Amino acid sequence: MAYAAVTSLKGTLHLHFFLQSQPRLPLIYKRNMVSLHRNLSFLQESLEESKITYDDAGAMKDLEAEMRYVAFKAEERIEMELTTIYLAKSWTKRLACFLKLHGIFIQAVIQTDYLKKKLIKIKSKHEFAKGPSITGVSLLGSTSSQPANPERENNITVSKFSNSASKFDSRMVGCDKEFKTILNKLTQQSAEQLQVVSIVGMGGIGKTTLAGEVYKDPSITSHFYKQAWVTVSQEYTVGQMLRCLIGCVSASSDEQSSNDQGGLAEMLRKRLKDQRYLIVIDDIWSKEAWDSVQRCFPDDNNGSRILLTSRLREVAEYTASSDNSIINMPFLDANESWNLYCNVFGQTEFLSVFEQIGRDIVKKCKGLPLAITLVASLLSKTEEKVEKWKNVAESVIGDSNEACSSVLSLSYNQLPHLSKACFLYFGVFPEDYEIPVKKLVKLWAAEGFFGAVNNKNLEEVATECLKDLVARSLVIIGKQSYDGKIKTIRMHDLLRDLCLRESRCENLLYVIGNDYHGAFAGPIKLPFNKKKSQHLCFVSSNY
Repeated sequence: MAYAAVTSLKGTLHLHFFLQSQPRLPLIYKRNMVSLHRNLSFLQESLEESKITYDDAGAMKDLEAEMRYVAFKAEERIEMELTTIYLAKSWTKRLACFLKLHGIFIQAVIQTDYLKKKLIKIKSKHEFAKGPSITGVSLLGSTSSQPANPERENNITVSKFSNSASKFDSRMVGCDKEFKTILNKLTQQSAEQLQVVSIVGMGGIGKTTLAGEVYKDPSITSHFYKQAWVTVSQEYTVGQMLRCLIGCVSASSDEQSSNDQGGLAEMLRKRLKDQRYLIVIDDIWSKEAWDSVQRCFPDDNNGSRILLTSRLREVAEYTASSDNSIINMPFLDANESWNLYCNVFGQTEFLSVFEQIGRDIVKKCKGLPLAITLVASLLSKTEEKVEKWKNVAESVIGDSNEACSSVLSLSYNQLPHLSKACFLYFGVFPEDYEIPVKKLVKLWAAEGFFGAVNNKNLEEVATECLKDLVARSLVIIGKQSYDGKIKTIRMHDLLRDLCLRESRCENLLYVIGNDYHGAFAGPIKLPFNKKKSQHLCFVSSNY
């Protein structure tokens, strides 16, 4: 967020005082403004190049908080004075505003000078403690010009991973027994009446992935005449659920426009009547959510099925047709965990020292797929030194919940500065919402998160940032176009929880409520440019 705040202020100065001839500042004012711009460029470049992690430099986090506050406050005050200058009808009022603006520039220059000195001091201390590095053995086994020294193992560096890293085979790893059991229960002909199968397990264990593999399996698509998928979440409306289901089973979009809940329920019943259908209700949290829609599913004794996923056992037991219709999601065993880890890297062979570190990390993830995927994605982009990998290994501790939590935080803390604000911005979107990519990159660019990079426009920079977040497994690809371009993305519930917690700490979003599910954020300020002086407020229940 410090990077985004500094970049936004720098962009505001560039827009109003470099690209435009108005307002015309006296020469002494321009000197201070140029000094401020120069200081901001230094801070921005230093943050971009910073290799200091929060693990070994806690002072850096405090300094970034200071940067963020100084930059946001200065930008707010500058924009307020500019607004008054543009609207002023008398030279007397404009002159008074110019004097205030001059004072703001002076104060901001003093503050950013102080921040520069602190940053230089922290970087110098870090470089001194770090000491010289020695190039050694590459990941794939090739040697550098200097021989590897076992006594200096911590300075071994690894080669860049192939482009296949983090573009891994997305097929499910493990749960073969559960997969076959569900297929059998959904397609068995001995039970003609409507049956409900429930998958239950903790967050991040792979319930949705398993349900998705079942949903698209050829034996399922050929067996059922109609298929529909709806994600419920903690905050839901019955109308939205019904419209989503109707959209899956009906070609007409006009049928979904009704706001009459009773009419939508009847419409869905008609579309499913006398059809062998499969309905997947993903991420259901309450008995009430099930009760509100179950009457819409006709039972024509033709082998129709409903598949649900939930974190709550009481919900799974309440919805399932019988005890043997409840599928308990298992943790991955050691071999399955390692296979998933290798899938993320896109390779199966590693230099022995890195393989051992990887296996130690995978073991600490306790067989939780989300944790394994995130930590492998993180390592594929981590600075290529054994000591760095060992730092990651030491950060993954505890039982399954704690291991997942530590990996989530680690993945966020290791993000480039450019990406952190973009990641936190996902908190403005409702849970399980499919976010249109075109809209997202425009919002990021409008917020001033980016500066110009290598003659690319802001939306191109934003798109590259999004691709990096996808490669790190921090967001999930939703829909893609025929040529492979990403159309929509979404975020895992646990990552969204992290996003909201960090956003609250960073004062990026104003989060209402003690629980983070279904909270709404606002206001989000757009930059003061091109008639975009306005505020956005995203409310999850109405989005």
